[in-house]
Amino acid sequence: MGEFVKKTMMGYREVPGGHSDPECTHVILTDAEYRKLLRQISDAEQIARTAKHNAERDVEEAEREADYKVNQAVSQAKQEIKKWREALEAEQAENNYQRSLNENLLRISRERANADRKLKPKKGHTGYRVVLSVEKEHRYGTGKYMRRVLLWETVIQSPYGVDLPEELVRKQVTEELTCEGATENSLIHRIGIDEFYPGSYAAMMKNRNKRPWYEIPEETDEPEEHKEENIMLLPHFRANFKTGYWEAVFSHTRPLGVVPWDMRG
Repeated sequence: MGEFVKKTMMGYREVPGGHSDPECTHVILTDAEYRKLLRQISDAEQIARTAKHNAERDVEEAEREADYKVNQAVSQAKQEIKKWREALEAEQAENNYQRSLNENLLRISRERANADRKLKPKKGHTGYRVVLSVEKEHRYGTGKYMRRVLLWETVIQSPYGVDLPEELVRKQVTEELTCEGATENSLIHRIGIDEFYPGSYAAMMKNRNKRPWYEIPEETDEPEEHKEENIMLLPHFRANFKTGYWEAVFSHTRPLGVVPWDMRG
């Protein structure tokens, strides 16, 4: 074991308190002790280097594994995207094909209907005819909030036979009548309707007045800016098996205008 000493003018003097003695300035080791200490320091440094190397290796392995997992996830995501894109394209192609079939079916049905009803030109006539238009009392609301209003109900015969499915006819006829709104090119505009509202009268009143219909005073049933408009409400449909054609039945707020000759039933 090393000696704890104090350096003096005459050399080194051992201190009685050992390592804890405040006068201790040096430690004298034997050659064996010194070599042992060097080995311990070297071993500690080697352990530190090994630990650092292992830590760096673990970090690199973790980074490689993370990169691999990310690349795998990206690859799988790309494969999934490709699969869904192909499925979507196939679905779109099928939809386009079915739409084309439906369009051809509707076109053929319209031309046959025009020929059967002697509407000319067979290929150019819209195939729509106004069957009747009558004023009716319409009720909406419940209980003490029940309200009455006079609306007009119009029946338009479509060019589509009752053998065609309802969902196909409903979509097609609504689009053809309104052209997504009562524009100058729409059929309803030709018969004097200014606007199309895709809902009920009660819903329209609530929407236009921004408050529930049961809170609207009866004398102001309709906002002043809309009183002169002829507004068509969402149509419902019926299959007329006597004539063999689907008919659109809808209410509107004012009488029809002058119905063109080519649209009279």
